[in-house]
Amino acid sequence: MSNLDLFRMGIKNLWRRKLRTFLTVLGVIIGASSIIVMLSLGFGMSKSFEEQIAQWGSLTTINVQKSWVEQPGQKQAVLDDKAVASFKLIPNVAAVSPMLEAHGSIINGRYLSNAPIRGIDPDSMEAFGFEVAEGRLLSKNDELTVVFGGRMKDSFYEPKSRVWREPKINLMKDRMTLTLDPNYGWSSPGEKKPSYKEYKIKVAGVLTEGDWQTGYGIYMPITEVQKLLKEKEKAENQKPQPGRKKEAGYNKVDVKVNDMKNVQEVQKQIKEMGYEAYSLNDELESMKKQAAVIQAVLGGIGAVSLLVAAIGITNTMVMSIYERTKEIGVMKVIGASLKDIKRLFLFESALIGLTGGVFGVGFSYLISFLINKFSGQFGQAIGAYGATKISIIPIWLIFAAMGFSALIGIMSGYFPARRAMNLSALEAIRTE
Repeated sequence: MSNLDLFRMGIKNLWRRKLRTFLTVLGVIIGASSIIVMLSLGFGMSKSFEEQIAQWGSLTTINVQKSWVEQPGQKQAVLDDKAVASFKLIPNVAAVSPMLEAHGSIINGRYLSNAPIRGIDPDSMEAFGFEVAEGRLLSKNDELTVVFGGRMKDSFYEPKSRVWREPKINLMKDRMTLTLDPNYGWSSPGEKKPSYKEYKIKVAGVLTEGDWQTGYGIYMPITEVQKLLKEKEKAENQKPQPGRKKEAGYNKVDVKVNDMKNVQEVQKQIKEMGYEAYSLNDELESMKKQAAVIQAVLGGIGAVSLLVAAIGITNTMVMSIYERTKEIGVMKVIGASLKDIKRLFLFESALIGLTGGVFGVGFSYLISFLINKFSGQFGQAIGAYGATKISIIPIWLIFAAMGFSALIGIMSGYFPARRAMNLSALEAIRTE
């Protein structure tokens, strides 16, 4: 019996019992669409967590600090130029920049802004993903030049005003001065304050918005920040305590990794060198584990629906054998091989599973569209706040669902097919 004959007979047999075939296929549609939609919610949650954390900062940046726990018999690792050079030699590291941070005030006429001043290597800004909405990034030759964070415009206020008025600030054009005075504009009666310098600054550019880590901050070349900190120490007349050495090195060092999948390996190597290393990937991995647990639960619910559909296919094929006992006997008498009979029933069950899988994919897309359309309310219900899409169906899941549905059909039809194959031809004809 040719494959074409098997195909025609299988279609004819299924079409002969249209209602029963439709109900069986409907069960597969419900099962396949359930498991696809449930898994898509898990993928959507993982993607939304990634989008949320990406707003906090770069997912490929590792923040390195010196270890606060001293190991017995070991010298504490220092974040200095030697450490920076060693980080650059680690495989998959794209850029390294030491960071010095100070706190100061920006004076713009009667307006004031208190913000962190971050010293950074100007040559590494592009590699670290800094993008400007206006102007340009820093260069090595810049002196008393800053780049404002994307949301710094909103940080200015009028300290002497009793009524809130929205400041009219133009970060690129306004004349501004910088001071490291931590209490600029405030003083207690009789208090003798250090004489902090005020520096006229130039603005090179303003960063794009969207990153919480860089939104509120001022960036300067690290050499300029070092000068400002030395002058601050002179103004405050700071002297090291007797018997205690002044700490050398940087506050922290940022390490840029070329790909997110390599972050954990680079982070592990840095920790083995005796430093503390943290990245937003730590938070992301924790959230993804939570999403995986929820996805497994949701997938299990969908799998139950598919199991019920598999029982339905088995029931349909067994009933088909009872109804077609004489037909099976005649096929054996006229010379049909046992293999052909088995293939016929397996084809019918596989066709039921595949048809249900195909329509299940289409139904899943419809449900996914409706979920995403009302994603604001639904996202809050599952904890994915602000996500653009709650349900994401990847291409591989479509083909996997159709293939799995067909496989379920074959498995469900295997034992009925063996039963049909083992029927005695004479007994089948006699009982009919």
